[in-house]
Amino acid sequence: MEKTRCAMKAWFFLAVKDLSKRKRETLMVIFAITIGVVGPLFTTALNNGMQNAFVGNSVDVYIGHLQIQPNTGDEEISKSESLLSKVMSIKGIVGATPRINTGVDIESKTEKVGIALFGIKPSLEEKASTLGTTVDRGEFLDDKDRNQLLIGTSLAEIIKVDVGDTVHLYYLDRPPIDFKIKGVISTGTFDLDRYAIITTYDQVKELTGKKEANTIVIRLEDPEDSIKIRTLIQKETTLPNVKTWQEISAGMAGMIETFGVISLMTSAISIFVAAIAISLIIYTTVKNKIREIGVIKAIGARGSTILKIYLAEGLFIGILGTAFGTVIGLVLINYMAQNPIVMEPEYGMKLLIVPWISINSIMAADLAILLTCIIGSIYPASVAAKTNIIKAIWSG
Repeated sequence: MEKTRCAMKAWFFLAVKDLSKRKRETLMVIFAITIGVVGPLFTTALNNGMQNAFVGNSVDVYIGHLQIQPNTGDEEISKSESLLSKVMSIKGIVGATPRINTGVDIESKTEKVGIALFGIKPSLEEKASTLGTTVDRGEFLDDKDRNQLLIGTSLAEIIKVDVGDTVHLYYLDRPPIDFKIKGVISTGTFDLDRYAIITTYDQVKELTGKKEANTIVIRLEDPEDSIKIRTLIQKETTLPNVKTWQEISAGMAGMIETFGVISLMTSAISIFVAAIAISLIIYTTVKNKIREIGVIKAIGARGSTILKIYLAEGLFIGILGTAFGTVIGLVLINYMAQNPIVMEPEYGMKLLIVPWISINSIMAADLAILLTCIIGSIYPASVAAKTNIIKAIWSG
């Protein structure tokens, strides 16, 4: 046991001593590995933030975790009020709210555009969505409000209106109705920020003559239970057309997956570069120190000891580079989380991208880099271990 410990100390000492003689090259490789770690960590965190911004906003504000839709061929959900009571009795459901929508024209002093009009029950939205938290200026709706509406930041900019302004709504060929803008919302979704306005549920029923909701939006305690609770709802209500948030947001999720592929490619390139860097520096060292290797073997060092020396060099460099890269990456991610990226394209939606990363992702990236460093060290280390003593000494 003591002999083994001494042997370990010997080859570890020789590895560190060898690296200390090549400080410039060693620091350059450590720097390359550091960048190789920072890249995957940051792109993964950014991808996670974009997924939350695009998909998360839509799910929380607009789509819901589950959505009951009219049966095929119908425009409304039959007996939607009684259906809502049944839904709320199911365990795992935090909130549910009916919504009704139609198409209207909205006219300001300078512009007139066609958009969607949504009718909501503000008191139920508090538990069924985060819509009430998206007010940028002004106030959210109240169940008793009459002729008041919410408008998205982008649409407000297009038709040049703000809180307190009056607009005209045109439904079919009926006379226009005046509505006052009570609040301007910024949801981070195109559907509500750019292409819709919102008023109360009863107001839309009165305007259109519709009796039932078009959709029922449901919020769950655990979003991952969407499929299980969808089955329960279908069983309790005999309504087949219940969609999960995964189904409705499939298009956006596909876009995020594309960013994920780019992130994966970036990680793969970083790992490949780390392997090449480690392999080159150790291989160059072996070639430049071939005579020293021969002398060490001549005085009794085994090939396995030489192998361990150069594998230890690769591991040592890998650990330092990975540690520095992880610290720098997390500092950068934390800074970006404290100062989120705000995307405000012209006449588009306002997006707040907050990068984040899980412990599992950090560990996976670090282990991949470390494993790569070891693999990159194997070939040059094996070359050193197999060096012929006589040829090595005479080649010097």
